[in-house]
Amino acid sequence: MKKLILVCVLGLAVAAVAQPFHEGKYVTAPCPPLAVADSTHDFDVRFYRVDLNLAMTSGAMTAHVSVDLTPKHGSFDTFSLHMVSLVCDSVRRAGNACTFTTPSGLLHITLDRQFANGESLTADIYYHRNSGTADRGFYWYARGSQGIPHALCYSTTEPSDARYWFPCFDEPWDKADRGCAINLTTPDSMSGCSNGLLDSVTTNSAAHTKTCWWSQRYPIATYLMTFAGSRWTSFKQWFHVSPSESLYMQHFNWPEDSADAVSSYANTVDMITFFGDSLRYGRYPFQKYGMVEAYPFQWGGMENQTLTMVHRNWVLYGDDDGISHEMSHQWWGDMVTCVDWRNIWLNEGFATNSANQYLYHTSGQSAFVNQIESQAQDYFDEEASDPRPVYDPPYPDHLFDWGHSYCKGAWVQHMLRYVEGDTIWSQPGIHFQALRAYGDSFKYGNASTADYERIHEHMTGLDLSWFFNEWIYDMGYPVYTLGWEGRQTGDGWEVVLDLSQNNSSGAPEVFHMPVEVNVTWSGGSQTFRYDVATSPQQNVFAVGGQPTSATFDPKDWILDQHSTHVGVAQGPSGQTFQTALRLAGPNPARGPVRLGYELAGKAAARIDIYDGMGRLTKTLLEGQSQAGRYSATWDRRGSDGKTVPAGAYFCRLSAGAESRTVRLVLAD
Repeated sequence: MKKLILVCVLGLAVAAVAQPFHEGKYVTAPCPPLAVADSTHDFDVRFYRVDLNLAMTSGAMTAHVSVDLTPKHGSFDTFSLHMVSLVCDSVRRAGNACTFTTPSGLLHITLDRQFANGESLTADIYYHRNSGTADRGFYWYARGSQGIPHALCYSTTEPSDARYWFPCFDEPWDKADRGCAINLTTPDSMSGCSNGLLDSVTTNSAAHTKTCWWSQRYPIATYLMTFAGSRWTSFKQWFHVSPSESLYMQHFNWPEDSADAVSSYANTVDMITFFGDSLRYGRYPFQKYGMVEAYPFQWGGMENQTLTMVHRNWVLYGDDDGISHEMSHQWWGDMVTCVDWRNIWLNEGFATNSANQYLYHTSGQSAFVNQIESQAQDYFDEEASDPRPVYDPPYPDHLFDWGHSYCKGAWVQHMLRYVEGDTIWSQPGIHFQALRAYGDSFKYGNASTADYERIHEHMTGLDLSWFFNEWIYDMGYPVYTLGWEGRQTGDGWEVVLDLSQNNSSGAPEVFHMPVEVNVTWSGGSQTFRYDVATSPQQNVFAVGGQPTSATFDPKDWILDQHSTHVGVAQGPSGQTFQTALRLAGPNPARGPVRLGYELAGKAAARIDIYDGMGRLTKTLLEGQSQAGRYSATWDRRGSDGKTVPAGAYFCRLSAGAESRTVRLVLAD
């Protein structure tokens, strides 16, 4: 499998041998944030123009960025951009000098006059980067250093390192609505590549320089803006976006790697055709695609909009898994971008799942299953040492943890497809319809996990709050024990299936995933799919003969660990229980409230829900129960059948002489 592998880039050359690489991101201590939510952001960036003059003899550069923006309030005369390790020389607005200061991590600008709400303005910032500045976001290597054949300068910036090569509002939620233009001046023996299309190339014979003028006219987040300057050769591949229209991929490589690139990129047209099928993701969303190689490079690939950067080893030795992963980001990450880094799984889980799908397309079900099972084990290992939800990983050090953001994120997509009943691989159905609706709804914008859930619920008619609560907002995974036995009846046979869950601490007491069990008998077999509401739970099905075996989750749809044995059992042997009550979902709760409770012995169990004033709101259950673990769901309705308002509530479990109480908060 492909794991995150860090390539040493300081002081040691990396041997050019075939190694597995996968996408990753450079993550160190965070810079001071300018804003934590769009509601605190008082302007909207419309367009960036960045002019870079790269001498290519050191890490120094001179540069100019022109920022078009519109204020979100009146009397607008100051604003701040992120800027780190750069030196601002001057700021002008319509030729008028503006004053500025550079507090830690920021460029704070005072304009020459006040602007009205919605009035357009352009600020021109002239700045430079000194030689010897530590590489981060911006990287420069001399020819021959680290074993590279040509001097190289490039940017790679996810999550928040664009500020290291140009002043910008460096948060994913404020895309530059009209795109960007990046113009690269290099020695005339070299050239530069960037996002979008190459508009023109101009030369300055006296200065022996060349300027490549690039523009991208689609909305773009700063972390997806990029450039790379070196001695490049390029080639194109054409693909169809409709029966009558073609677009191209343009790839940039060092001349000595050109033949290897043609071989390693042999399947890229098939990849983009596969993802762009009208029954899968739909039309490729930009005006072109391409890849540029880098070496040294910290990671396998980075999905810069229309120009993915890839490690040289992918060029020399190929990596269809990594290449397809990065390409699929053009839909999920670049066209639709997570609104903030709490939702990073919407980028990385989607792309990992996409690469898995492409593997199924090229190599079949067995290869696909082997890959997702390997990813499941990587997640189990990571969860054992770092138990947490997929949602809102600790920033910045755990944003790109392979086991959670990538592997579990991919499995969530796989399981959602199963829950929605879209399980025929050759016939993409409702899951992909919902995925395309999500893409259309947030095209060239930003989306959250809640947005994604809402689109799927609208398209399928299903209540998926339990699914997202258990798999995204909560941690862990189900650990099932399946006991089974055949039982003869008056007119045939039936199978008794007894399913229990013994999940890890902090995980939901009960995962409510529907499960499948394949039962065989002499001369036949049948797969039974049924819902899970409690643990333990017993289900009985009529079968065509005496059962001889039972296989849990025969088609690998659930991210779980399980064991199966002959004979009905109510739980792991020798298990004891104690009276307990806990919330099995997030708190505050957005949807129905799921409660897990445990009884130490046979008792008249009762769950009462009280509002913040101590008034009885609802009695959730009442009756005799045996020792064991159970679950109950409150639909947020009171005894009168009306939905109760948001606020604080108390849930009280009474079991004989014992009682337990938990506090919960209902959110709107």
